[in-house]
Amino acid sequence: MSRDAVSQLSLDLSASPETKREAKHSGRRSGLGRVTVMPNEAAEMLGVSRDFFDEHVKPELRIIRRGRKMILVPVTELERWVRESAARWGE
Repeated sequence: MSRDAVSQLSLDLSASPETKREAKHSGRRSGLGRVTVMPNEAAEMLGVSRDFFDEHVKPELRIIRRGRKMILVPVTELERWVRESAARWGE
């Protein structure tokens, strides 16, 4: 993949049906861009399983922890990971 192709990669930030439901119930407007996502959403955005995300991606990300179980993944961290992890085909 060429460097130009890598720079054109972008993550799908459109809200999933589940996220839209949550936004509707929490009073958030789903049209606003999100700056963080939950780990399940992050895995979905990258097109990988949650297990793969937890084992291979999450250790390389700066994440936000609040309380015992709350984990938020900054979208900018996902974009950085994609940029830095991209390699040319065959390398």
